[in-house]
Amino acid sequence: MTKSIKRFLACFLIAAMLVGMTSFTSAEAALKVPGNCRFASWANSSFTSCTIKWDSVQGANSYALVVTYTDGSHYTQYRTSSTSYTLKNLEDNHIYIAKVRATYIDPVTGVVTNQSNFSNIAFITPLPRRLSITISNESRIQAKLSWNTIYGCNGYNIFLSKHPESESKWVWDQSTSAKATATSATIKKFKGEHLKKFTNYYVRIVTRRKRNGVFCTVPVPDGYYNAGFMMVFIR
Repeated sequence: MTKSIKRFLACFLIAAMLVGMTSFTSAEAALKVPGNCRFASWANSSFTSCTIKWDSVQGANSYALVVTYTDGSHYTQYRTSSTSYTLKNLEDNHIYIAKVRATYIDPVTGVVTNQSNFSNIAFITPLPRRLSITISNESRIQAKLSWNTIYGCNGYNIFLSKHPESESKWVWDQSTSAKATATSATIKKFKGEHLKKFTNYYVRIVTRRKRNGVFCTVPVPDGYYNAGFMMVFIR
């Protein structure tokens, strides 16, 4: 190989490297993944509208929010320049998952020229809204519960309280089997004591979920569900 050919190849390689370096500008560098994608609040008491929020990403001028059922079906994408989005027309008997990615849209062509990977998943979890309670007074007072199915969950947690205005007063009572269709339970005790006559008890049903074969931590219901309980008055 002659010196002139070697010199040409060396110049070509250097030029190629420079082109690669200069084309990967800061504006086109990979965008960071939006952090802290989260279910922020319900927008109504019927569990059909809610707000999702996430952290801003430097260099992004839009965000693509993807919402699906937990099985990945019913895929819908929303685009916004804000770091929050209020979803509407949700079904009140399905759990949804939401995730977001940062994007850069060319202001001239309107084409997405850069985007991040997707964020963590945020669960959108309605409470059962059709809860019925039957009181039986046999040898011991019992409250038999039944409610509507929330599809996409793996069973339900049942919380009880005598003071629903205080979130710290809600006490876990039991969990149903790991099926969305396990929509019935019998309450026999409150905090270890048998149910009593002439007493108000409050019931709240919360879905539980599995990820990678393990149940997710399910906290005591918070303020998003202030209206999501039913009173049992035992005469």
